[in-house]
Amino acid sequence: MKIKDILSTSKSKTIFLSIFLIIGLIGALLRTNNDLENMKVDIVFENSSKIEFFDGKNIKNKDAIYIIPKDATNINLEGINLNGKKFGILEFNISETISKEFAKNLSKDMVITVHYIKPEELSKYNEKTLFKRLWRAVVERSIDLIVLPKTPMTESVVNEFKNYFKISDASPYIPNIEFKYFFSTVLILFVLYLFPYAIFLLPTLYFSYEIFISLVSILGTVVIFFKIKDNVLKFFSYFTLGILTNLSLYDFEHLNNIKTYWGVKLSLVLLPSILLIQLIIKENKKIKSHLKFLIPLFTIFGIYYIIRSGNFGFVTDFERNIREFIEDLFIIRPRTKELLFYPLAFLIPYLKSDFYKKLFEIFASIAFLSTFNTFCHIRAPLFVNIYRELITLFLTLIIYSIFKIFFERGEYYEENKNSSHYRTGNRI
Repeated sequence: MKIKDILSTSKSKTIFLSIFLIIGLIGALLRTNNDLENMKVDIVFENSSKIEFFDGKNIKNKDAIYIIPKDATNINLEGINLNGKKFGILEFNISETISKEFAKNLSKDMVITVHYIKPEELSKYNEKTLFKRLWRAVVERSIDLIVLPKTPMTESVVNEFKNYFKISDASPYIPNIEFKYFFSTVLILFVLYLFPYAIFLLPTLYFSYEIFISLVSILGTVVIFFKIKDNVLKFFSYFTLGILTNLSLYDFEHLNNIKTYWGVKLSLVLLPSILLIQLIIKENKKIKSHLKFLIPLFTIFGIYYIIRSGNFGFVTDFERNIREFIEDLFIIRPRTKELLFYPLAFLIPYLKSDFYKKLFEIFASIAFLSTFNTFCHIRAPLFVNIYRELITLFLTLIIYSIFKIFFERGEYYEENKNSSHYRTGNRI
């Protein structure tokens, strides 16, 4: 048997992919202590003398420790002594992009990430839901500084919050180990194992390391879907690809949100787009009879999918309640898209229509991509994301098992409805 044939067998794929997974998990273990250390946080009220929100031009409180651009379109700190101060990147604010650019020229120990809750937002929360928001900011994003309006409710929440987290002066996430180039090599070998032609992406490394890693991993998201048939193995392949991508970008700028994973939207839409085109080409005649159903479906879902994939997506009250219920059960909440669409991946073999199999594949691909995308948030504690995805797989298999019972009973009924047992009105 040729080497190529040996590598392509199902058993060999499982063995080789398991080796890559083990290497990735070892890297995650090496990162864990640093992740835990950087889950400490400072939490202050917006009237504190420690902070200064400024418009990028004038600083009123010269004694402030934390200098945070807010709603700024330009930053000018000429003549301002920043010694002993921290420069805050305010997430989800219009000043975030220029703050990141400005931070590139600062000393590493000066840059922190800030989460701010506006006074007008408080009406949406009670003590429990506000606490949950602060919890997620630290546990899922390793925020360095939280700023709150001072009210009786926020004071109560802060007192509760301090029972769970180490409170200290805000400081940046500085990695204690340099291994990104080792894991970028492992990532490349992982994708090359599945698709040797990925070697043609190597020249992009000359122009940008970050773009090269993104292109390799995005190609990996497409290749895995077509090369790996077993859905559990496919899940762990995306799981592995995500971990290796994360470790390949384990550096100061990505850990402190100065840089983010390049091509997030591309990674989320490329594979579903390919599958949709494939569906249109191969099932052209059947699609025409379903256009009235498919056009609104893909239009509404496509817009919703893109909007929800960004930082500024909206969440309905119903979905928020479901999320918080699941979060209460498992501490870390699985992603909604995965709970919705992973069961579809497992149910595909039960479908008899090729058209619906391919349609289900499009939605199933979104779940696999969501698993990969979870690990593209480099700053988030890696062990948290690993736990989140394993919990997702556990819940998915439970949901699938429930759906499978109905599919099997339905199939049994179709096969036996004309039997004498069914004609006499008896049922199992």
